[in-house]
Amino acid sequence: MIDCRQEAAVILTRLDPLFSKQWHCRYRIDVVNNQYGAEFNFFLDIRRKDHRERSIPLHTVKTTDLETLERVISAVQEGTQLTLNFVDFGQVRWPLSQRWIR
Repeated sequence: MIDCRQEAAVILTRLDPLFSKQWHCRYRIDVVNNQYGAEFNFFLDIRRKDHRERSIPLHTVKTTDLETLERVISAVQEGTQLTLNFVDFGQVRWPLSQRWIR
């Protein structure tokens, strides 16, 4: 069984040293549905003005259960106000809140 709070804590502790508030810099967390690996990957996407985009791996959650992922996401959102971008999810709703995954 996956502990959602612990998974979120790992993501937030790895995010903390990478997030430095800078001018003309955009930060975003990408959540990628890795269908072939049966897991969800978290990346920190950093875009600075006149620089290349960087994508830094944060953590991998080894499950395909959307309910577990929804709980991890809500715990991550409690710890940060960064924008979340969901990649390769298609037309799917969250199991608990019944909102579209966007």
